[in-house]
Amino acid sequence: MARYTSRSSASIAAQNDGVVVDGVSDTVIAVRDKLRGKIWKQKLEAASLEKAFPTQEYDVVRKDYPRLRCVAESRIDNRDDVRADHRRIGQAEIVSTIEEESKRQEGLSLFPNSERYPIAELLQLEAEERALEESRKKNLEEKKRETKQIVVEEIRKGLEQEANIADIDTDDEVNEAEDYEAWKAREIARIKSDRDDWEAMLKEKEEIEKVTNMTEEERRERERKHPKAAPRRKQKWRFMQKYYHKGALFQSEADDYAATVGTDGIYTRDFSAPTGEDKMNKTILLKVMQVKHFGHSGRTKWTHLANEDTTNWKNPLSSI
Repeated sequence: MARYTSRSSASIAAQNDGVVVDGVSDTVIAVRDKLRGKIWKQKLEAASLEKAFPTQEYDVVRKDYPRLRCVAESRIDNRDDVRADHRRIGQAEIVSTIEEESKRQEGLSLFPNSERYPIAELLQLEAEERALEESRKKNLEEKKRETKQIVVEEIRKGLEQEANIADIDTDDEVNEAEDYEAWKAREIARIKSDRDDWEAMLKEKEEIEKVTNMTEEERRERERKHPKAAPRRKQKWRFMQKYYHKGALFQSEADDYAATVGTDGIYTRDFSAPTGEDKMNKTILLKVMQVKHFGHSGRTKWTHLANEDTTNWKNPLSSI
């Protein structure tokens, strides 16, 4: 902006000196010509005034004629005022024209040299942008082709699967007669099993009703003839033997429909039998050693319930 301001100042100086400078707008030149015409007109008027009223007459004014002296002084003042007015008007028009020109130039987008790009660099940037745009378009077209190919491949696979479904060999219609006979045998066995279960339930119901209606003597006679199976005797545990729970899911009897689980020998084992250290007779040990986890840090000082029992059995009230 400083460069354009200095140029405007040079134009003003050239106009005042009457010299035309390269780069001055037509508006300034027109204003200059207009002012030149006014200046020449003012010069002609001044020359005519000087011819009509020579300078000597204004300078040589007698004090004896105060009226003439006042007239001469007023004419000189009027001439100076006219010249000052013309000069002020001309300068105002020049300044206004220069301001308009500077405002028009201020609307331009000016960049410093550090931010300007040479034409070669601009062309290179445009070429790179075009190359990027073409590459983006090519990638987009390639993706579209790949998508179409994937869709076609999926459709082809679906058609092949539908065609292969009819070719599956299920062997359902090869031996229809044998399959029917096997199904008939299974159905007969199922019906017979259901009937046997129903008859067993009715028989048990009749037996319960019969026992209910018996007298006490008839019941004792029946129990003597058909004794119940004696329950299994519980084994006695050793002194300070560890207790192992058989587990919440332990099965003592078969619970399946075919009654095949109960035949396993694991259900006949005695889960309360001693194992490991429990097989040793701990009653022969010293009193201090008759504890759990002897020699271990943090062991409990309690042994067993019989040893910790504080009941006084000699007291007659304890037997109540």
